[in-house]
Amino acid sequence: YDDPDQFLIWAHLYKASRESKELLAESQQLAFSLNAWIKDVLKKTVEVKKQFGFVPVYAQLCGRLELKDVDVLTAYTFTVLENQVLAAVKTVPLGQMAGQRILWHLHGRVPQAVEKALKLKDEQLSSALPRYAMLSMKHETQYSRLFRS
Repeated sequence: YDDPDQFLIWAHLYKASRESKELLAESQQLAFSLNAWIKDVLKKTVEVKKQFGFVPVYAQLCGRLELKDVDVLTAYTFTVLENQVLAAVKTVPLGQMAGQRILWHLHGRVPQAVEKALKLKDEQLSSALPRYAMLSMKHETQYSRLFRS
């Protein structure tokens, strides 16, 4: 967040990488909620608007709070992991205990993944969610709704 021009490049890239209208809307709604929380709880102004989506707003917040990159990525990674396991518990369906076992097994891998991610160069960064866009397009007919409409 130190370099506003670089920040805008990444914010635009993040927004452009949302693979469907529903995924962009979901990210924008999360950004809207985070913006409201920042204003209400932290009493800080928000410069990044919701149209960029959640990650740029989250990045701005972390930058303003001067949080360490390793802490930010660790918290974010565990949150994503926890949300994915919860989605699997609802849709597979897995039992609650199976979900907890998965989290217990994987949470210890988060620090190593974060350490590896912090060493990547910009051109090495990517996202790999095979068939995620296709699944979001089929959300109307899925057993359990995971995507906003």
